[in-house]
Amino acid sequence: MDKKKISLIAAFLALALIVWVMPTVQGLTVEGKRVLGIAVFAIIVWATSAVSDALSGFLIVFFLAFFTGKTSVAFSGYSNTALWLLVVGFIMAAGMEKCGLSRRIALYLISLAGGSARKIYWAIGLVMAILTFLVPSITARTLLMLPIILGIGEAFGARPGKSPIVKALLFIVAISGTLMSIGVLTAHAGNPITAGLIQTATKQTVTWSQWLVVGGPPAFISGFLSILLLQILWPPETSLLGEGEAYVKKELEKMGQFSKVERYTLVVFIVTLILWATDTYHKINATVIGLVAVILLIWPQFGVMDWKEASGKVPWNVFVLYGAGLSMGSALVSSGVAKWIAGTALAPISHLAITTQLIVLIWFATALQVFFTGGGPKTTALTPIVLAHAVTIGADPLVFGLIMGMNMQHQYLLPVSNMPNAVIMGTGHLEISEVIKTGAIASIFAAAFFSLMVFTYWRWIGVMF
Repeated sequence: MDKKKISLIAAFLALALIVWVMPTVQGLTVEGKRVLGIAVFAIIVWATSAVSDALSGFLIVFFLAFFTGKTSVAFSGYSNTALWLLVVGFIMAAGMEKCGLSRRIALYLISLAGGSARKIYWAIGLVMAILTFLVPSITARTLLMLPIILGIGEAFGARPGKSPIVKALLFIVAISGTLMSIGVLTAHAGNPITAGLIQTATKQTVTWSQWLVVGGPPAFISGFLSILLLQILWPPETSLLGEGEAYVKKELEKMGQFSKVERYTLVVFIVTLILWATDTYHKINATVIGLVAVILLIWPQFGVMDWKEASGKVPWNVFVLYGAGLSMGSALVSSGVAKWIAGTALAPISHLAITTQLIVLIWFATALQVFFTGGGPKTTALTPIVLAHAVTIGADPLVFGLIMGMNMQHQYLLPVSNMPNAVIMGTGHLEISEVIKTGAIASIFAAAFFSLMVFTYWRWIGVMF
C-alpha cells in the first residue's frame, strides 16, 4: 500500500475517531467536535497530498454539510470576495501572457543589464518586482520567466546543472519572487485567502492599499536582500554573458513594435492598479475593480481573449480547494473550535508579550513548511486559529491575521514546498540537495527578517501593539 492510501485511511480514521469516539471536552460542543474532525481530516490530506486539490475541497464541503446540517456554512466560502479575486488574478495574468506584454516587459528590463552577469541577477529581480503588480500569480510569473532564463543560459553555453548563474536566476524567480509576493494582495494565492478569513472572522475588509502599506516595504526589501544572499551562495562563473545579451535583443526584435492589443492591455492594467492603490479613497472593493478588468479583457472585438481561453487559465481545482478552506475557516470560528484550539495549543505562549508571541508564531509557521505543499493550504488551516488566539489575548485580530498571513508564505525548503519550486526543479538545472540547502538558508533569512519587522517597520507605522 502506497503512502497516499495510508494517509487517506489515516485521515478518515481521524475524522471517525474525533466525531464518534472522542469524549466530550469542556469548551467544545458536539458541532465543534464534528468541525474539528473535518479540520484534522483536511490537514492530513493537505499535508500529505493524499488526494487531489479539487477532491479534498469537495470532500470538505460535503462533510461540513453532512455533519453540521448547515449547507449555508458548507458553501459560504464560495461567496467570499477574496476567492473571486483569485480568479480575477489568474485571468489578468492570462491576458498579459496572451498578448505578450509581460514577456516584452521582462525582456526589456533584462536588456538593461547589458552583458554583465551580476547585473542580470538584479535585472531578473527588478522584473519580478514589477511583474508582482502586473501578473497576479507567482506561478504564472515563474512560468513566464522560465524560458527567458533558460534561453539566456543556452546563449552563453551553460551546461544543464553546471551553471551557478542559471541556478541563481531560477532561485531569484522562485524565492525572491515569492518574498515579493507577500507585499501585494493580488500577487499570491494565499494573500486573498488571508484577507477572506480575516473578513469572515472580524467582518472587516482588508483593502488592496492597506495590504500594500503593511506588507509592501518588508516584502520588497527582503526580496531584494535575498538576491544579494543568492549572489553570495551562487556567484556567477563568468563576469560577462557573451551571447546571452544578444539573445535577449534578438527576442525583443522578434516581438516587433508594440501592438494595439498590448497597448490596450497595458492601459487596462494601469487603470486597475491605480484603482486598487486608491481604494481607501473611492471605497470600491478590489474584487469589483478586478471584475471590470476581466470584462474589458474578454469583451468581444476589443478584448485580448474570449472566455474559453480565459477560463482555461484558471486553476479551478485551486478555486474548489480554497473555497472549501474558507468555508471550513468560517465553521471553525462559528462553532468555537478555533477559539478552543487557540486556548489549548497556544496556551504555553499566551503569557508572553504580544510581540514575542508573534515572533514565535512566525518561526513556527516557517517551520511548518515541511508539512504543507504550499502557503495557501497552510494559511487556510492555521489562520482561523491565529485569529482566535489574537482575540483571546486581547490583540487586534486584523493586525495579527495580516502579519501572520504574510508569514504563512515562507515555503522555500523542498521541491514540493510550493509551485515555483516545483517548476524550477523541473528544468534539470537543480539538484534536490541544492534546493534544500538554498531553501533552508532562505527560510532562516525570511523568518529573521520579518521578526525584525515586528520591532521596527510595523511598530513605526503604528500597526503593532
